[in-house]
Amino acid sequence: MSRILVTLSPLAGHVRPALPVIRALADAGHDVLVYTGSKFADAVADAGGTAALMVRGRDIDDAHLDAWSQAQGAPSTGLRRLQWDVRHVFLDPVPDYVDDLTDLVASFAPHVVLAESAFLAGALTAARHDLPCVALSVVPLALTGRDTAPFGTGLPPTATALGRARTTALRLLVEKVAFRDAQRHARAVMAEFGMAHPRGFLLDWVSQLAACTLHTSVPGLEHPRSDLPASVEMIGPIAPREAERFERPAWWQDVLAACTVRRPVVLVTQGAVARDPQRLVLPALAALADEDVLVVALAPAAGAGRGIVAADVPGNARVTEAVPFDQLLPFVDVLVTHGGFGGVQQALVHGVPVVVAGRSGVEVEVAARVVRAGAGVSVRTDARSGAPSPAAVQAGVRAVLGSRQPGVHARALAVEYGRYDAIARTVEVVEATALRHGRSHVAPVGAGARRRAA
Repeated sequence: MSRILVTLSPLAGHVRPALPVIRALADAGHDVLVYTGSKFADAVADAGGTAALMVRGRDIDDAHLDAWSQAQGAPSTGLRRLQWDVRHVFLDPVPDYVDDLTDLVASFAPHVVLAESAFLAGALTAARHDLPCVALSVVPLALTGRDTAPFGTGLPPTATALGRARTTALRLLVEKVAFRDAQRHARAVMAEFGMAHPRGFLLDWVSQLAACTLHTSVPGLEHPRSDLPASVEMIGPIAPREAERFERPAWWQDVLAACTVRRPVVLVTQGAVARDPQRLVLPALAALADEDVLVVALAPAAGAGRGIVAADVPGNARVTEAVPFDQLLPFVDVLVTHGGFGGVQQALVHGVPVVVAGRSGVEVEVAARVVRAGAGVSVRTDARSGAPSPAAVQAGVRAVLGSRQPGVHARALAVEYGRYDAIARTVEVVEATALRHGRSHVAPVGAGARRRAA
């Protein structure tokens, strides 16, 4: 059996999809070492892996990431926030992560690295130690392409000559102007380790450093690309492990009763990172208070802002801290979300159309894919706060519930999703990559800590 080093961004939306893969690899008899944040140590152990926690690398609870970013001076939303995140969240911690991973390579001697694609340090470490690497993409595909606008713009793809010319001009503007400093910083990080940087834009680097990229989506949701690299394979989504034993709360009877009389059930969630309920939950509760729907809203027990109080909860809403999506989604008619890639795909797997209210780079890209696929709508958010108005949420929900088409397209995607087995395919590729490169291969372990630039 093989020794597999898994490297994951310390974010719930990036760790949770990997847990079923870790379980499958461990069940197949492989030795799986997982480098990620300390918050996920128990989850990794429950999945059958061994947690190797961050020592030098920044280990921040993703529940506090938004507050931490704001305290560090991050802009609230939009392109400036994406610029800030790329530099301070994506790039700045890389050298310390690589130092940690260098120690793990020396002690664990992995045969293959499974690197989450938003975690550059994993693929960089694999390349530095001549280890085969499989990239696992759990966010919308960010690769540069002639048909697709730069990642984070949320613009639809184009196949016309004029559209491609516009896309090329926009890409040059983004790469050479908006992200010029980030690109320079990324090259400096590579030079710090004595490595030549890959060609092209920094968001393409992981796919170039890895032998292949497994993207957890399907063609029906992703933007069409005439130049998709042969090394990129769409494998379908990975559903996170849900609670094996779920005790239904008292309000569950209200959900069943609503379904019996065909009263729409609306699920509202804003994910694990955006903790302030004023970002989505509170506007949604206000928007739907007078609608003939049953609202189930997920809100953290302790978040930023003023939180949820009894006066905020209208009579047609039930607020809970958490609920297994696989248990609830079969009864849901529409999901209202900030645009997390995993949550949106979970809804679409169940044929549930989506209302997306997001402002970050990932969120607008998810929204663009949902709209292009016809499986939901995107609603405007405030440029400063990132929150939608109650009127915008109300209009979005009415648009989805008032038309057959979003449900039809969502159910068509559900059929497409059913053709894929992402977990089995990931295990197959990782095992084949380890065998192809020889399980007896042992990475060089004498490199020590990072090579400082002279």
